[in-house]
Amino acid sequence: MRSELQYFMSENDHSLFDDYVLSFPSVSIKKGKSYDEILLLDGFIQYERSNLSNGILTSGRIAIASTDLDGQLNYEAHDEIEKLYKKLRNWLKKRCINKLVCFNENIGESTLQPVKNFWLCEGAAEIVKSQNIKLKQFVSTYAVFKLA
Repeated sequence: MRSELQYFMSENDHSLFDDYVLSFPSVSIKKGKSYDEILLLDGFIQYERSNLSNGILTSGRIAIASTDLDGQLNYEAHDEIEKLYKKLRNWLKKRCINKLVCFNENIGESTLQPVKNFWLCEGAAEIVKSQNIKLKQFVSTYAVFKLA
């Protein structure tokens, strides 16, 4: 299985998600430089956190690669890792909005395009509505997301 789910999360969203992740037996979160790892047995799920800085909330993601590009298994515990990933993905989807559009901020909102592969979590939606926060996949990009 090779999959990812991209999202925008607030600090509160991350705290709730971390608590959910750690509620599973034998699961831990290992902090990393560019992303964290959700560890289970001999495998892991990439866990990149959203970051709010200078009025821009960048996207995060969870991603799994239990097989390599040729379909060969990467972990002995691939079944357990895949089941955990699906539970985490479902938990996020139940608490997030998938009604975003994207536009190029240099051109303006005349370029609005629907986006189905990014999710906006509850806490992030609240801060976006109450503050002047831009949603971007990367700080340096011109693509901006907003609720449809």
